[in-house]
Amino acid sequence: MNRFTGALGIATLATIVLLWAVPPVGLIAAVVMLALLPPWGRSLTERAVISGVVLAGVVAIVFPRAGALPITRTTVLLLVSVLLVAMLALRAVPALRSAPIPRPSVSDVIVLVLLLAAAGWFMAAYVGQSSVSIVSGLFFTGWDNHGHFTTFANTYVEQSGMWSTIDGSTAWNQWYPALQTTLMAMAEQAWSGGGSDRIALLWPYVQWNAVLFAASLAALAWVGGDMAARIGGRSRAAWTRPLATAFVALFALLGSPALLYNRGFTNFVMGVVLVVVVAWIGARSAHSARTLGWFLVPLGLLAVVALWTPLAIGLVPSGLVVAAALWRYRRGMGIAWLAAAVVVGGAMAVMQLRAVMGADPEAGAGEFAQNLGSIDVGMAEFNVGAALAAPVIVVLAAAMLLAQRRRSLAVAVAGPVLGFFLIAVAFMIAADASGTSRLESYYVLKPLNGVLLAVAPIVAALVAVATVRALDGLSGTVRALGAAASVIVVAATFGYAGALPAAGVEGLDSAAGVRAGADRAAAVANSTIGEVLIRSADAAQPYPEDTTVLWDAGGILQNLWVASLHTTLSKDMQTMYLSLPSDPYDQKTLDYLDLMLGMHPDTTLAVLWFVPDSEIPLRAWASGKDRVELVQVPMPANGACPDCTGQ
Repeated sequence: MNRFTGALGIATLATIVLLWAVPPVGLIAAVVMLALLPPWGRSLTERAVISGVVLAGVVAIVFPRAGALPITRTTVLLLVSVLLVAMLALRAVPALRSAPIPRPSVSDVIVLVLLLAAAGWFMAAYVGQSSVSIVSGLFFTGWDNHGHFTTFANTYVEQSGMWSTIDGSTAWNQWYPALQTTLMAMAEQAWSGGGSDRIALLWPYVQWNAVLFAASLAALAWVGGDMAARIGGRSRAAWTRPLATAFVALFALLGSPALLYNRGFTNFVMGVVLVVVVAWIGARSAHSARTLGWFLVPLGLLAVVALWTPLAIGLVPSGLVVAAALWRYRRGMGIAWLAAAVVVGGAMAVMQLRAVMGADPEAGAGEFAQNLGSIDVGMAEFNVGAALAAPVIVVLAAAMLLAQRRRSLAVAVAGPVLGFFLIAVAFMIAADASGTSRLESYYVLKPLNGVLLAVAPIVAALVAVATVRALDGLSGTVRALGAAASVIVVAATFGYAGALPAAGVEGLDSAAGVRAGADRAAAVANSTIGEVLIRSADAAQPYPEDTTVLWDAGGILQNLWVASLHTTLSKDMQTMYLSLPSDPYDQKTLDYLDLMLGMHPDTTLAVLWFVPDSEIPLRAWASGKDRVELVQVPMPANGACPDCTGQ
């Protein structure tokens, strides 16, 4: 063992000791070690990105949805410790023993700044706020925040990927791909241990959600920089790499990705970025395919299936490049790898899709697809025109690379964008069948948004290469000024064309990222709904076996939030809430609750109320019903109840 390997061994041991002795400090040290220890990657960021893919894939295997292995601080720390030891053990391979730690570069600094700035920007509105304000922010910024908070809270509280419910039916979202909330629950277990109640988990949800979303954007920026360096050539890499990285960073901070964060789409963005990263590393060259792609593509595939399953199609072209590279190296190895990847990845995708469809067993495949195609609300805004133009851009870029006999590079550039566009086309067919406009259908717009994310590093790389070539032959000062000017021009576009089309000619709209931040701040400040939700969930705590019904200031999303802050929301409970008559509730609602009690003889209800006028009709209805508990919520005077006097 040489001194270098010995030093890495000591650092690894110290990290593991810290991990168990002071978990929060050890967790930070472990993240740093993931960017230093493994013998892969030519830059610090590349090393960290590859390690992130490995971690995501391993977690998808070890802690699958509905898995039997408990998710506790002990199991999480054990998994991280084993990963660190395994990465150190790779140094025993003679060819990897002396792989050096890369020196920090300008691009590494840009990526790190993006990571910290994005995470801080996403969390800023929530920092120091009460649970009341936090849940208000999540409520108003995106419906899907509820669904992903639910999976995070269930996994953390029950310390498992398999959740039990008070009514015995399947937990709602039990089978929805949500690897990101498993990672979030693991991070919270490692950071603070178990024992937090659901309301106390609102801030950790914001915190870890922001970290994962920001890390995804940082990885996308790294792809743009690496792509520019390879397309533009080594001689220009010192300029093209940081310039393209900066362009993607501007898109991430000022463009429409921030709107996806508001809507609670972290799992989708993580899935898109994982496909882009794995496709790029796995197919950018035959050497990269043979040395990295053979394990990154399968692990990335498993992680993507556990995030947003259809996106996995974007990895198929790079998988073929890996198989071809292995075939040329050793024919049997290529055949075996391709067969294993098809069988394992296909089986996982089929099982995940069946599980999701199984949540509605009465609907066949055709009806299920048509139901998806009919959804026409809920998608975040983005530049649809740019997304529709993306396939043309990547085809032209791929044609340019093919003309240069850079086949692997062409596949790595074009594969994800064309794969995501095919998903959008498939959902267009479902939208047509349901009679929904193609460009209003949620499941058409979602993969198109993925197309826009995937094309961003490509456009950034091409613009960076063109800019640097235009400045060739000029003095260093002029080149630096020209590069700075290009950054300013790109930043300026995100007040108009680069993020969202402006609504009118009388003035430019705010950059989408800035507007998203303002929306978060406004939602947090509008805390009346948060007070209703938190006080109602608190009042329901003495009734852990009852299904809650928020009567006053009620509505579908309000009831879903109270239920998830109270217990593990079941599929039957969610169906009941979706079918409640419209607010304000009246006799039709009471008749509906009677129907529910008759259909579910084991169900007990905790009806939560706080408006004084609600008491008399509710008590008259509940009289003689032993399965109904009326619960008065202490509520001060506010916008939801001007006449309330509770504290």
